[in-house]
Amino acid sequence: MRTLLTVTAAACLVATSALAAPPPLVPLPKSIDGGAKLSWVIRPDSDKTSALANDDGARHGRATVECVINSAGRPKDCTVISEEGNNFGRFVTDLAGNFKAASKDADGKPVEGRKVRLKYALEKGGSGSHP
Repeated sequence: MRTLLTVTAAACLVATSALAAPPPLVPLPKSIDGGAKLSWVIRPDSDKTSALANDDGARHGRATVECVINSAGRPKDCTVISEEGNNFGRFVTDLAGNFKAASKDADGKPVEGRKVRLKYALEKGGSGSHP
């Protein structure tokens, strides 16, 4: 009887997760200073993105931020270029800081000091995108 309940519960979990909406896409910051392509070794996943949105009170909107990659490979010193929605610029700034670039770009040059831009939108239904 216990085995039957366990199998039934597992089947229900699989069916429930199959019906769930796919996680929002987390776009990659793009280089805006003309250098070679960056490699992002750490990217926030949909769970981290959702947690940041909740922390910042960002329910839906869109924003574009520009940042400079610091010596640790993290986008920092971000400036909000455009914003629609409550606290959305702050949310995208926080999201950008959760990325980490490899120490060198595709040409083998250091990435510290490179400028990047991150665009992100979160629709009312909860799906994310990059405009």
